Amino acid sequence: MSQSRFVLFFLKNWFLERLASFCPVPSWRVVFHRWRGVRIGENAYIGYGVIIDRVYPEMVTIEDFAVVADRCIITAHGCGSIPLQHLYPRQVKPVRIGRGAWLSPACIVIMGVEIGELSVIGTGAVVTRSIPPKSVAVGVPAKVIKTLEGGTLLEPGGPAGGGDGSRNRNPSVEGREHGGE
Repeated sequence: MSQSRFVLFFLKNWFLERLASFCPVPSWRVVFHRWRGVRIGENAYIGYGVIIDRVYPEMVTIEDFAVVADRCIITAHGCGSIPLQHLYPRQVKPVRIGRGAWLSPACIVIMGVEIGELSVIGTGAVVTRSIPPKSVAVGVPAKVIKTLEGGTLLEPGGPAGGGDGSRNRNPSVEGREHGGE
């Protein structure tokens, strides 16, 4: 790719990423990132201020029902500074966020990482290694602290739904819905 074509490609992706970053409509944020080349499944959520690799967006896959919360960074490439490039040459590796996974705000996911289906990454975690399915990982670098039990995605009693069929029930609000205090 010639330098002028690369500049145009980069500017297009930068512009679409900026639109996605501040767009008030979540479904439009997904569309803008798809236009950049990011592979995003159905019913995925991308929060405000999310940065998805600016040079290789096509190397990032976010599967169905995944949530990438506000201010997360996902990068599919890396390289050292000019004096260090002989020690740290440019690397490009795919990143996959599994079906139903949840990246809490301000997570950083680096190249070559796979986050398994239904996994949860804690706020501010830096994911440097792949995370197995149905795991909770936190910290810098992210470490698995818990394995989730239960069914599959969208199965009653599973991690994505309440055992009694209610999802995200808030008992403090429940009474007000029916005329209570």
